[in-house]
Amino acid sequence: MLKKITLLILLLLLCACQKPEEEPQEDIREEYIDPVRDVFIFEKLDPNLRVRIKKANGNNDFKNYQFKILGKEVYDGEVKDINGNTVNLKDYDRFILEVASIDCSHCRKQLSIISKLTQDSNIKLIQYFNVGTAEEVKEMYKEEGVSLNDEIIVIARDESFKNYINDTLKLKNYPTYLSCDKGIITFNTIGELNEESYPEFCDIGFVNPLKDSDLIDKDGNDLHTLNRSIEDVKSDLSKENQKKLEELDNDDYTEELTLKLMGKEPDLTTKSESSNDLYYSEVSDFKEYEEDKLVLIYTYLRDNSETDKVLFINDLMEGYEDLKFVVVLVEGFESSSAALRNMNIRFNCPVVSVLGNLPEDLFNFGLAAYPTTLFVDKGTFTGAYSNVESKEKFDTAIELFLSENCIAYKRNNQISNG
Repeated sequence: MLKKITLLILLLLLCACQKPEEEPQEDIREEYIDPVRDVFIFEKLDPNLRVRIKKANGNNDFKNYQFKILGKEVYDGEVKDINGNTVNLKDYDRFILEVASIDCSHCRKQLSIISKLTQDSNIKLIQYFNVGTAEEVKEMYKEEGVSLNDEIIVIARDESFKNYINDTLKLKNYPTYLSCDKGIITFNTIGELNEESYPEFCDIGFVNPLKDSDLIDKDGNDLHTLNRSIEDVKSDLSKENQKKLEELDNDDYTEELTLKLMGKEPDLTTKSESSNDLYYSEVSDFKEYEEDKLVLIYTYLRDNSETDKVLFINDLMEGYEDLKFVVVLVEGFESSSAALRNMNIRFNCPVVSVLGNLPEDLFNFGLAAYPTTLFVDKGTFTGAYSNVESKEKFDTAIELFLSENCIAYKRNNQISNG
């Protein structure tokens, strides 16, 4: 019996001494807001489709913002025509909406031409003057010697309609023509329509409209999503985060640079080692930072008297032992590297000159003022703070771009933008 008890105790001791196997730690990666992508969508289309669209677009390439108009809903709201009658565009199944201005010479020229073209094709024409009162529009018709046709609905500037044109459709030119079928914008063209381009416009707008499959590239990507502008990135931020970014901006460049870079993954491959010892290169390989929270601080030193800039930047870094910092020296007519070497103080972090071993992706954008800080979270740009004003605002930037509340994380922008 004693042997059994002794054996049991030994077994328990063995089990207690064994180190339990650790479960592998899952590397949870944050999902970042999709970055700016500068892609010319028109060039991604099937060649035959490009020819067709170009003919319908006044023999011009189709611009990216024109693609974004396709599929949008027709304006839904009551407006008054220039005679005071109430009009709702949703009451018409099929029509052409011309967006014009009384100040546009092409719009004036089009008055007689578009009236005749639409009359011959039996497609309803609705003219909306984004610039011009009812009286000014009537005077414009009179000056051009064109009679107001009862079959054409003419609408003068309306504040709500203007917001739809400017903010929802983001139209940029007068005149713009929109083909509208069953409440949806099927096509749009910029500039004048004539007897040659009008049939092509009507064909693609009403008879043989573009299909969803026409706007898919060879890799199966939706062409609408290929291009992303700075405004697209901003719209993905919650209203609260947009406001925080605007409040941080003190030189009208912080917001622009942040939206330009946010979500991008810079290539951290270091340039071939510089053989010029004049320039600082205290980081041999930037890939050592690809799993870190990294702050790049860009500054310019004119001479060795600007020690205050070094002291200011050293003060910014205080209290952030969990972050990595690199000072990037911008070289100009005066050498920042030479100025620093002649100072009796140093930065409290590694220093790299733009003419040293700095990856190109960390300096292929313009800077407006110094110091400017860029924030990189595990190899992804999360934001920028231009013309750093104070330690307090720098701390705010850290909170915005490198904390758990980082505004570049998709999960922190789930609140409705409505």
